[in-house]
Amino acid sequence: MTIAGIPLTRFMPRPTGGRETPLLLLGGDGVVAYRLRRAGFAVSRHALDTGPLAQLAGIPFTPPVVVWPFPGASLDAVVLLDELALTVREEEALAEAARVLRLGGVLLLRVPASGRIAWLDGYNAYRYVRDITRRGRLLPEIKGVGWRRHYRREDLRDLLRPHFQVREMRASGVGLSDAARLVLSLLWRWALRSERGDGAIQRVPRALARLEGRFALAGRGYWLVVAAERVS
Repeated sequence: MTIAGIPLTRFMPRPTGGRETPLLLLGGDGVVAYRLRRAGFAVSRHALDTGPLAQLAGIPFTPPVVVWPFPGASLDAVVLLDELALTVREEEALAEAARVLRLGGVLLLRVPASGRIAWLDGYNAYRYVRDITRRGRLLPEIKGVGWRRHYRREDLRDLLRPHFQVREMRASGVGLSDAARLVLSLLWRWALRSERGDGAIQRVPRALARLEGRFALAGRGYWLVVAAERVS
């Protein structure tokens, strides 16, 4: 199974003797999960709490849930696609990834990259338009963090260093998926102010992300994809 040009099997043993490799998928969609299962992985699904999605009466901030509902050292791989940039507690999320991975387990991480095409970010560009025009529905995905983060290579190395050793890092994508997210958000959330398009706003960018993940422009891309090994 290859994600953004990085094959997971390069960093872990192939399933043998009928044993499936336990893997946790955060982000992505059903197609990614299906392909991972076809490749011999026993896939569990989870989503980061980007919180606060709801406020409790009398409490100004509802902290996001940090602990993942999986035993320690129970997984061979964690695939974390795009969600780290939207969570309030990114360091805690990576610490949880390390906790649930066995020693030597693999984290495959995809985050938006800092660079010349970061302006295509569908979340951030939509918020600019909404804030300027004071029109349109709020984006629930960024209520916690406010703006989606973009990362430099050294940012990722520093974040991963306490628990992981980076084995490979590469650029991926040309921003097509987030351009589609922006267009759909402007149509449904800004122009029509309707919830009917929320499914398409999630589904279409994820499908495009699968297609464009194999491309990069002269070593640059919209995302950074990292394969890292748990070392502590």
